[in-house]
Amino acid sequence: MSEWTFAQRALLILASLELLWALAGFVAEPSFHVGADAPTTKVLWVDFNGIHALSGLLLFGPALYFCRRPDWALYYVIYIAAALFITGIWALFEERPAYVFTFPSNVNDAIFHLATAIVFSIVAAIQLTLDRSEPARTSSP
Repeated sequence: MSEWTFAQRALLILASLELLWALAGFVAEPSFHVGADAPTTKVLWVDFNGIHALSGLLLFGPALYFCRRPDWALYYVIYIAAALFITGIWALFEERPAYVFTFPSNVNDAIFHLATAIVFSIVAAIQLTLDRSEPARTSSP
């Protein structure tokens, strides 16, 4: 692991934390009910139910595989950032995205998604900067 890139390490750490959060959400409210009356439980300010927890597991679970290679890790970091930006913006305007998920505190969910997207974007930007400076370092005398 000592030869891992910044993006690989960051992806492993961030995805692991997100997976723990999703698992906690699944334990707190494991139901897969849909519609306006679907139950939710707040876990660290974010509404969770089985559907929301499962979506977190499906987004962050593959990261444990993709962090194994530098290029895959960078691409997956960018993918996660994009997915979170899209869902965060959607959550700002909708308490029931796709008429399936129910988020009574949709603004909290949106803030979480957007803040996490920014963190993943920063990871990608740092890795891209490191990758660009790598050839310059190796070509110096």
